[in-house]
Amino acid sequence: MRKESFYRKYIRPIITHKVFSLVIILLALVVLFSIWSAAQGKQFFKASTLRNILNSIVLTSFLTIGAGMLLIAGDMDLSQAAVGAFGGIVLAASIVYWKLPWFVGIIICLLLCGVLGAINAIMVTRYRFPSFIATLAMMSMAKGLMYIFSTIGKGSDVASNIAVNNPYLNFIGKGTIGPVPFGIIVMLVFFLVYGILLTKTKIGLKIMLMGGNKAAANLAGINSKKILFALFVNASVLAGVAGIFSTGRLGQGSLLALQTNQFSGLTAAILGGISFGGGSGGMGGAFVGLLILNTFQIGMGVVGVNPYWVNVFSGVILLIALATDFISRRRLRSV
Repeated sequence: MRKESFYRKYIRPIITHKVFSLVIILLALVVLFSIWSAAQGKQFFKASTLRNILNSIVLTSFLTIGAGMLLIAGDMDLSQAAVGAFGGIVLAASIVYWKLPWFVGIIICLLLCGVLGAINAIMVTRYRFPSFIATLAMMSMAKGLMYIFSTIGKGSDVASNIAVNNPYLNFIGKGTIGPVPFGIIVMLVFFLVYGILLTKTKIGLKIMLMGGNKAAANLAGINSKKILFALFVNASVLAGVAGIFSTGRLGQGSLLALQTNQFSGLTAAILGGISFGGGSGGMGGAFVGLLILNTFQIGMGVVGVNPYWVNVFSGVILLIALATDFISRRRLRSV
């Protein structure tokens, strides 16, 4: 009886949790690529590979957190990558063209990204634009602003990347604390904070309820518009954080920054158990989803698979994740 009670109380909740199955998939990928690379005389499973995987998800992680919070609430943002790239350009322009201190440039970057997020929120909450349409329009707007800001103070109308060499930005993008890159530490702190916010606070419960049933949430006295407004601003500010790290890593505000990261963030969130229909999921699953995606991509690179095929397979993973989410939601409705 004691063994059965211990199993039901401690073991069963773990092995039936969505994150547990994701961890199994992650371990299976590690074993697969370890064997595959060993057959080619290469080595996949080593400390440097783990560090590369973690370091490669830093930029996408901030987009994933922002996208995940919105998805749980039942909405989405397609403009994050463009907003983040815009923020990186603003930061570089602030330091290079306007001669502002680096920390002032960061503040301006996050404020302007927050403003774009607020515009998204106003379009969705006040004017009732579908979030898909509103954020798609913002994506185009942010890209246009990015090109405009890249020319302000330059003395030329030709848009281009803005090279910036600042020791503080260099540390943010490429610095380490001991053997651990600074970006990995910040990423883990953000996942921890947002994970606690989502699972241990009243606001997290309200976000879950909103995603599960907005009408019921409104009847329960939850101000859905206010929370949704904050989540859109949050997603854009986190995109700005990704833009800051991108600028620090590349040593420039790049017009092409984060362009490959937008759907990686959404894919990781959905793969990690955050329902596309809202109302379920968490940051732990989103983090493991990111690890699965990047382990797959880096592993395919180690064994020498054509990178174009890697993109194809990444798209297949997104389709599988969406299909799985759709099927599980249909089952819940039929119960």
